[in-house]
Amino acid sequence: MAKKKEQKQPLSNITARIDRLVDQEDSNIKAYASVNIGGAFAVHGIKVIDSVKGLFVSMPSNSYKKDGKMQYSDICHPITAKARNELIDKVTEAYEAKLSEEQDMDNLPEDEAETADIQPSM
Repeated sequence: MAKKKEQKQPLSNITARIDRLVDQEDSNIKAYASVNIGGAFAVHGIKVIDSVKGLFVSMPSNSYKKDGKMQYSDICHPITAKARNELIDKVTEAYEAKLSEEQDMDNLPEDEAETADIQPSM
């Protein structure tokens, strides 16, 4: 029997946004993110976590106890390493951009910072 040839499928376009930065010193969670995959599938509740090893991206998960230890099971996740790397890269880029944006807002004079938050009505 001949093996099926693996078809190389291009990754869907992945976009990421930071929904909320977490500014609590006692928390290792630094932000919550969402991703949009190919304009057809959205994932919310992705965490950007700061650990001893540096930043990492954690997919939404369920927690449960097994043998007295807390366990976690991803609700959804990329299947291939390539897709995982792209998703992590996009979330990390969005996080860094959001931090930069927040720092820029902190550096504006107070009167400019107030008007920068006002969005024009549609």
